[in-house]
Amino acid sequence: MQSNSKKMTLGIILLVLGFISISVGIIFIKKSNQLEPTPTVSTTPTTTPEIVGAPKKDDSEKEKGEAFEKFVVQKFSKTYFSVKEWRSDKFVSGHYAESTSYPDLTMEFKLREQKELFAVECKYRSDYFKEGVEWCKEHQLKNYQKFAQENKMPVFVVIGIGNSAHSPADLYCIPLKALKETFVSKSFLQSYQKHNFQETNFFYDSQHNTLK
Repeated sequence: MQSNSKKMTLGIILLVLGFISISVGIIFIKKSNQLEPTPTVSTTPTTTPEIVGAPKKDDSEKEKGEAFEKFVVQKFSKTYFSVKEWRSDKFVSGHYAESTSYPDLTMEFKLREQKELFAVECKYRSDYFKEGVEWCKEHQLKNYQKFAQENKMPVFVVIGIGNSAHSPADLYCIPLKALKETFVSKSFLQSYQKHNFQETNFFYDSQHNTLK
């Protein structure tokens, strides 16, 4: 009997030890899972998708052009002038409005009962080049001439040079009919220079079709 009792006691002890071992193992596994770092999933794409209409390198030139147009528009007194057309140069994948090739502005001059329409092309250049400026390309000159002829409307080219597009150092206002070339010299420009333009606005002489 005593031998059987010892065997039972030994069996119980072994059973308890086994249970303790299993419990410790389970606790250890749980702690290991808690300590293991959760893998992170990167949300950053490996390649940057192409954005349609994203800014291009020539945007700064476009911005200068728009700034100079605004400067020119403000040189027309609202008492006598109104902007009838202010054309945009928007285009995409070779698609653009035909009016893009027209002069930037169509203005209306009003004095009492008199009304006259004329167009203005605005050109800004940061500096002179070879004692002059290339104010446009050959195809642009032809487009402006075609516009003037088809619309029977005087066209003037306002050229700003130097300083900034918001406030150029020199300003010239030239009738398109006087421009036969895309490059004009300083000596040619001097005949059409607008002096004190920071303090004075444009004046339109409807009898002689001149803008000063």
